[in-house]
Amino acid sequence: MNYIYDISLNFTRNKLYEFYEWKEEDNPELILKIPVFKIDVDSFTNIKYDDINVSKDFINSIENKTELYSPNCIGIIRYACVFSCDKGVVAVEFDSDGNSYMKSNISIEEENEIIEISDSFKYTLLDYKVKNKNKKNIIFKTRKELETEKYLLKKIDIMMENKEFLKLKYIFYEIYDEKNDDTNTIYNKLINVIKNSNYKFDKLYEIINLLDNKKIMSNNS
Repeated sequence: MNYIYDISLNFTRNKLYEFYEWKEEDNPELILKIPVFKIDVDSFTNIKYDDINVSKDFINSIENKTELYSPNCIGIIRYACVFSCDKGVVAVEFDSDGNSYMKSNISIEEENEIIEISDSFKYTLLDYKVKNKNKKNIIFKTRKELETEKYLLKKIDIMMENKEFLKLKYIFYEIYDEKNDDTNTIYNKLINVIKNSNYKFDKLYEIINLLDNKKIMSNNS
């Protein structure tokens, strides 16, 4: 079995973050040793973006083979490995039934190193099944954009719940440079701005951020 040594991984469940989007509070792990397998591009794409299930034989082969740094001892990740192809690298953690449930990207420097090292490896014919196809649902937004979108949706919803209609009209006017007295139309159009990031999205964030932090308008203005 082939291994890669001394890499950083940030296993997450719901979103595969790029290395440059990692945050300190994510608590990325320093991996001392982890199995690596070279696979074909199609299999790599499925593994990276879809939910998969691997065979029991494969799970058994990687059990307790991944070591990570802990302050007072060497920790173990029970089922984890790295998959590599000519196009990229991804780390996957599995449950005991062989279902992929956590994944991590790798820094560009470490990714290039793994691709170069694995170039001499034999291809692994991985026995797996695709459980859920997620590729069609891939959202090409950064972590910051997704967090900002969540923030804006929350603020607009709170304004509607609190019946801060004058504030919503003010925001709408600043965004569209037009007056509108239909609150539902205002709400729907602002939600549309949030869901479809463009120059209006950035402007909306600036306005709501000012309202939220500097209180440039009162709730009844």
